[in-house]
Amino acid sequence: MDCGRCGGYASERDLFCPHCGTPVESLPPAGGPHGAPTEPPHAGGAERGSARLPVLMAGLVAVIIVGATSGAVAVLHNGTVDGHPVAVRGVRASIGPSVAATKTVTVSPTAVPTMDFATIYTREQSGVVRIETLSCSDAGIGTGFLLSPTLIATVNHVVDQSVVVSLIDGAQRTTGTVIGSDPAHDLALVQANRPLTGFHFRFATSAPSIGDQVAAIGFPIGNPITLTHGDVSGLDRNITVNGTALTGMVETDTAINPGNSGGPLINQYGTVVGLIDALQTNANGIGYAVPANQASAAIQRWQQAPSPVPPAACPNPLGPSQAVPNVPTPPTGQITDAQAAGIVAAFNTYFGGINTGDYASAYAVLSPRLQGGASEQQFANGDATSYDSGLTVIAAQAVDATTVHVALAFTSLQTADKGPSGDTCDNWTLLYTMIQGADGSWLIDSTGPYNGMPEHTAC
Repeated sequence: MDCGRCGGYASERDLFCPHCGTPVESLPPAGGPHGAPTEPPHAGGAERGSARLPVLMAGLVAVIIVGATSGAVAVLHNGTVDGHPVAVRGVRASIGPSVAATKTVTVSPTAVPTMDFATIYTREQSGVVRIETLSCSDAGIGTGFLLSPTLIATVNHVVDQSVVVSLIDGAQRTTGTVIGSDPAHDLALVQANRPLTGFHFRFATSAPSIGDQVAAIGFPIGNPITLTHGDVSGLDRNITVNGTALTGMVETDTAINPGNSGGPLINQYGTVVGLIDALQTNANGIGYAVPANQASAAIQRWQQAPSPVPPAACPNPLGPSQAVPNVPTPPTGQITDAQAAGIVAAFNTYFGGINTGDYASAYAVLSPRLQGGASEQQFANGDATSYDSGLTVIAAQAVDATTVHVALAFTSLQTADKGPSGDTCDNWTLLYTMIQGADGSWLIDSTGPYNGMPEHTAC
């Protein structure tokens, strides 16, 4: 109902109007314009899949009234629900002469619409994104979460120095571009190259309190998506990680592990109070999260003025060149820098196209001979569910100026109907014959076993 005194919304469960303190029982009939019910105030929550939450009194609040006839009392509890005031100050109530000299009135803690973490997980886990990265020297796994169909919040060390950022949300896969990076606060914003469907998270607008229950959702140790929960055990912690001083961190005893980094630390309203960031390795149950206020401010800046971060520039993966100047055709086994650069570009286009669903670009890297054996649609159908990672160059040998053999090892994931022998994960070792086309680009002309090794084994 609407309060007849101040116009604010009051629930049937309220004893007093949360805005001006008028006793609910004395309120005039509720109604907005022309008597139409007005909508309760919005207390935050997610943009999608959430109910509108009325602003109500928090906690178990005892109101002590002294006097036999009438008097003034005050609610002494103060607090907020994600930044919205929930306490009432200076509430007055009239007590009739039949009321006992001392009376305690309580407001049930269920008045505040919190949720259990199982419910929150069911509602929100679709918006938690697995981030797999490839850098010049290794691969990594972290976590992020959707703020919109194409924006993913995470921490900077998950995507720092990445050559490729792969985003996996359930059965959805795409790549992303880092459009904001703040190493000083260990924050980053990634833009997906195609929209992802899933829950959209929001940041809490007020800091948590010590003792608040919180939960983390992420991919610890690269495992499937996982929920853990605990409490906020400290605030405004200052820590140093790999030489970088981080300030204002939220401390929690929630179980977190490598792979959780960048994932949401959520409260019982389902809003993000921090981004999982670090773990105290010489202690049990001490972890840290970047506070929501730092993340929200940085992300707003990047949304207004994106600052794309170029992929890391890696050394030649085929090894240093031993080319002899002024010799147009290198000796057998020797690869020039120009050959290496062209072949690397071809593999990037080929495997990148398969991973992002750009099968036309990947198909264009096949030589005319291979294209003659399968149409682009047949090629796309065969690789429709494939995702390749962990590419490693084992060996490379030049046959002549326009032909090079390259041995690659990599891991592929695919649905069982697309995998050899029904496999969903395979480790491959293949010898690629690369030829130079008429336009100077390098093309895949054939694949086969390398050095007598099996072409693939199940993971």
